[in-house]
Amino acid sequence: MDRAQKPDDHAGSVIRLHEDGRVPADNPWVGKPGWKAEKFTLGNRNMQGAAIHPQSGLLWTHEHGPQGGDEINVVRAGTNYGWPVITYGANYGTGTRIGEGTARPGMAQPMHYWVPSIAPSGMTFYTGDRFPKWRGDLFVGSLKFGLLVRLKLDGEKVVREERFSRLNLGRIRDVRAGPDGYLYLLTDERDGVLARLEPAG
Repeated sequence: MDRAQKPDDHAGSVIRLHEDGRVPADNPWVGKPGWKAEKFTLGNRNMQGAAIHPQSGLLWTHEHGPQGGDEINVVRAGTNYGWPVITYGANYGTGTRIGEGTARPGMAQPMHYWVPSIAPSGMTFYTGDRFPKWRGDLFVGSLKFGLLVRLKLDGEKVVREERFSRLNLGRIRDVRAGPDGYLYLLTDERDGVLARLEPAG
C-alpha cells in the first residue's frame, strides 16, 4: 500500500495519456526528476467507479476504503488523495488506525465518504428525462448491501443521500444511465441479472 505515495510508481495513481499512448505535455509531473510522467494523481487506494461530470467535464471517481472509508473524489491534476497516510478506514480484523489519521496538510479530503463501507461499485451521473427530479444526481452501486445510492449534489457538495435498499437484486456491480432515460443495474450474483429501473406508475 505504500506504493501509492511513490512518485516513480504507477500504483495508487490516476494515469493520464492521449489515445495514442503519448504523455500529455501538461501532466503535472512531466519533466520532474524521479516522477512518472504518466501520473496525474497519487495517494488513491482502490478505484472501482468513474464518471465524467456532464457539466464540468471533470472526472469523478470512488474508492473502496479498508473496513470503512469508501470515498468519492473529484480528480484534479497533481492532487495527493492521501492513501495510506490518511484514511477514514481501519485495518481489517483489528480495526486499528492506518497512517496518521483522517487529515494532513497537502492531502485532499474526499468529497464524500462512507463509514461503515458500502463497497461501492459502478457510478453514473443521471441526465435523462424519465426521472426529472433526479437529473444531475450521482448514482453509486453497492456490493456489500445490494444498495443503489443516490447522491443529491450542489456543485461538488453532497447535500443528501438516499439509499434504495429494497431492490432484492443482490450485489450491484454496475449502474448506468441508458440513452432511453432509464437506469440500468448489473449484478454479479451466480444468477445475475440486468435490471431496468423505471418510474412508478
